[in-house]
Amino acid sequence: MGKRKTPGLTKRNGIWHIDKVVKGYGRLCESCETGETEEAERLLNHRLHEIRDATRYGVRPNRTFKEAATKYLRENIDKATIEFDAQHLDKLAPYINELTLDRVHMDSLKPFIEGRKREGKKTKTINLALSVVRRILNLAARVWRDETGMSWIAQTPLIEMLTVTDAAKPYPLDWNEQDRFFKHLPLHLAEMSLFKVNTGNREAEVCGLRWEWEIEFPDFEPVVFLIPGDQPLIEGETVQVKNRRDRIVVCNDVAAQVVESRRGKHAKYVFSYRGRQTKRMNNTGWQAAWKKTGFPINGEYLKGPHNLKHTYGRRLRAAGVPKDTRRVLLGHRTGDITDHYSVPELQELYDASNRICDDESRKSPALHMVKRKVVNA
Repeated sequence: MGKRKTPGLTKRNGIWHIDKVVKGYGRLCESCETGETEEAERLLNHRLHEIRDATRYGVRPNRTFKEAATKYLRENIDKATIEFDAQHLDKLAPYINELTLDRVHMDSLKPFIEGRKREGKKTKTINLALSVVRRILNLAARVWRDETGMSWIAQTPLIEMLTVTDAAKPYPLDWNEQDRFFKHLPLHLAEMSLFKVNTGNREAEVCGLRWEWEIEFPDFEPVVFLIPGDQPLIEGETVQVKNRRDRIVVCNDVAAQVVESRRGKHAKYVFSYRGRQTKRMNNTGWQAAWKKTGFPINGEYLKGPHNLKHTYGRRLRAAGVPKDTRRVLLGHRTGDITDHYSVPELQELYDASNRICDDESRKSPALHMVKRKVVNA
């Protein structure tokens, strides 16, 4: 005779599932995540003992970090950075997944930290993973409750961020460096770079800029785009505007001339290459131009397009643009940011951004260089 089926266990698609009514608790439904009968029976007995201890004696179940991480990912599926959180959790898994939540603390995280350092990962990257752990533990202690009303853990351990000493520094360009660098860039990257260094847009915002996002205002001539925060910027990817807040882009005179030179080149995107969206600025063409110009290529400085955002911010500051205005122009999140601007507010942003291109002797070389490339293309 075959072994009798254990009450409370049901097999579906080769996987055992718990489905049992427990007195004083209610219905218990969850997957055993295994097709092995004995393992499923052990899990069922374990869960029944946990429920008994919790309902009768107030004993908190010992949940693993893996259970908490799974709950976190399911509940935050719409979070803008959830893919990055999942990647960090995947790296953490071999170190802490099977630990119960009360055993996850700085001492148990040391092997993970040391392992990532041996792999050459920057402190900032390690801190991002630690911040996800801290967030999950905070939720487990302060927000999440089980069926008996108990929190997942009694209290949150102190998860400290590491002191950052190895972060790459920005490398803002001066005017001569900008002109020398742009001469080595392919035309499509030179156009995008000149636009970026005059708007402070992030790389994905430049690559994903669409004509349909251009907006017009009565009695206001400058070029303005409103990038929606809830739409993907790159085809086939989920990258969106940082913080998922609508991003206003008020073009100064140089950025506007770049935009005008692109009209009619592509039906959907402002910037394109060979009839398709340019998904990256930081590609082999960019890196080759960076190296040819003689810029630093060691790990001390950033080598990517984000340097152009830093360049724009530094020039605004040097031109005396107030901090609050700079934050709006750079797309930084502020407590009083609005997605709707009046014409006087737009005029203020335009005037502020235009301060960095009032001097014809400074704006001409890069702009004229791009124009020459357009003519000769």
